[in-house]
Amino acid sequence: LVPKHILACMARRVAAGIWLLERTGIFGYCPINGHKVFIWTLTFLCYTGYYLTRKPFSVVKSVLCPYCRNRSLLNDNYSNNTVTGWAPFDGTNGETLLGAMDYSLLFAYAVGTYVSGFIADKVNTRYFLTFGMLGCALSSILMGVAYFANIHHVSYFIVVQIMGGLMQSTGWPTLIAVMTAWFGKQRRGLIMGVWSTNVFVGSILGTLIPAIWATPNAPWGWSFITPALVLLVISLMTSLLLLPDPRAIGLESPLGVSTSTLSSPSTAGVSLRKARSGGVGYLRALLIPGVVEFSLAFFFVKMVNYVFKAWLPFYIANNEIGGRLIGGQLAGWLSSLFDVGGVVGVVGIGWITDLIGRRTLVITVLEYTTIPLLYVFHRYGGVSEASLSVLLLACGCTLQACYITISTAVTSDLGTHPSLKGSKNARAMVTGIINGTGSLGAAVGPLIAGWISDNYGWDVTFYFLMGASLLAALCMSRLAMKDTLICAQSVWNRFHTRGQQKEEVLIPLTSDPQTDEPSLLTSDPKTNEPSSLTSDPQTNEPSLLTSDPKTNEPSSLTSDPQTNEPSLLTS
Repeated sequence: LVPKHILACMARRVAAGIWLLERTGIFGYCPINGHKVFIWTLTFLCYTGYYLTRKPFSVVKSVLCPYCRNRSLLNDNYSNNTVTGWAPFDGTNGETLLGAMDYSLLFAYAVGTYVSGFIADKVNTRYFLTFGMLGCALSSILMGVAYFANIHHVSYFIVVQIMGGLMQSTGWPTLIAVMTAWFGKQRRGLIMGVWSTNVFVGSILGTLIPAIWATPNAPWGWSFITPALVLLVISLMTSLLLLPDPRAIGLESPLGVSTSTLSSPSTAGVSLRKARSGGVGYLRALLIPGVVEFSLAFFFVKMVNYVFKAWLPFYIANNEIGGRLIGGQLAGWLSSLFDVGGVVGVVGIGWITDLIGRRTLVITVLEYTTIPLLYVFHRYGGVSEASLSVLLLACGCTLQACYITISTAVTSDLGTHPSLKGSKNARAMVTGIINGTGSLGAAVGPLIAGWISDNYGWDVTFYFLMGASLLAALCMSRLAMKDTLICAQSVWNRFHTRGQQKEEVLIPLTSDPQTDEPSLLTSDPKTNEPSSLTSDPQTNEPSLLTSDPKTNEPSSLTSDPQTNEPSLLTS
């Protein structure tokens, strides 16, 4: 009398929230699609929460070191020394210390991503994600506590940042593994593209919420504690409601792995544990075709993206736009167009790659396109605010589309590559390797760009970015050429097959021996003489002439006198 889905939940000890939802029958009418929408929404909220606790430090920088970048010209808000920063960041080496904070988080994130990808394939994903979000919330709370506890030791801040980077690394590889388990290859580019906009949503919310307290003499500690409280709520929802694999409730996996769950729910938990324990190692993951190429390419792709994110507001504010300096506030608003273009590009490229079916080819062509686009942006972005806005949208569309597509749809494809020979548990591992390599580029990129801009100017900096984009495209060129040959072969086979089909359905025409005109000759079953499609003697229109069995006169396919529809009239 108990439904099989509930039996499966009880047998596998799934999250209590899922067990309750199954008992309410909320997924009863459409269990597969209903669960997919639910998992898509929950994982979207998860990474939005991760980003909420990653952004506050970049917002609070202006409060910790109010005179950075412009110590000689004080803003009116900081006149008469009514506002001071927060030691040790308000000293002469404040910029260096703030940079050390950024690098501590980014390098910890890069190293942690490699480890998280390995662990996530071997443990319960729900527990691992909950642990990671709790750690992120704790590190953010500790940053806020520094204000209320009046902590000024730089070592404290660096240790907390390293902890935050390690905890942040648990999110992306694990969530990509969950999404891959629920959504197959069909429309993966579009689905993952729309889902990955959680990065932009989290970035926007992670800027707006902390900005409430990122003002002179405001209690900036709440800029860290408030996002942490939001993430704690999301982590509670995750621990109660996340379902990492559809097989856990008796649904068929879109990856084509059948476990006969509905008929034997008690044995499915064992099969899932075996699947987790069968995750591949680092060497096996690196041997998957395309992993090494995309890892190297992603190093440069993510480097260019993070240089834009780190330096774009500063670049716009300190270069003339339309013959004047527009100021920091307007520069910040205009720089957000880079993220707006990213949303459009990610969704559009996801749809295109699903339509064509060759993601590597599309991404490589797009990456080559960014090279002249970067040159145009630097040369002509300062003509006017309108030209700057258009070029920001275009750069965001191309740069972030490549960045997000590689880190989502491409890693999902490689994590379920046919060369794994049935082992489907390399999703988080592959994501960890590719995303970890890219995070190393993200860590060193802003540092290199800042050094080049200080010593050689922005012209050389943009040549550096164009060179990095070229290297990224070259890393993927071999795979793109392979995709090109496959597409060309597919097009040739399609037209060649279509031509053969036309030849097969063509009915050979021969000439009538009396009129010498083409006719369809068939043999008469009695006389074995040809009979043909000729014209009706009365209407002079083609008709199929057959002989009446009694009078031996022809009868033809004409219109029915009552219905005026074609009928075969015989006497």
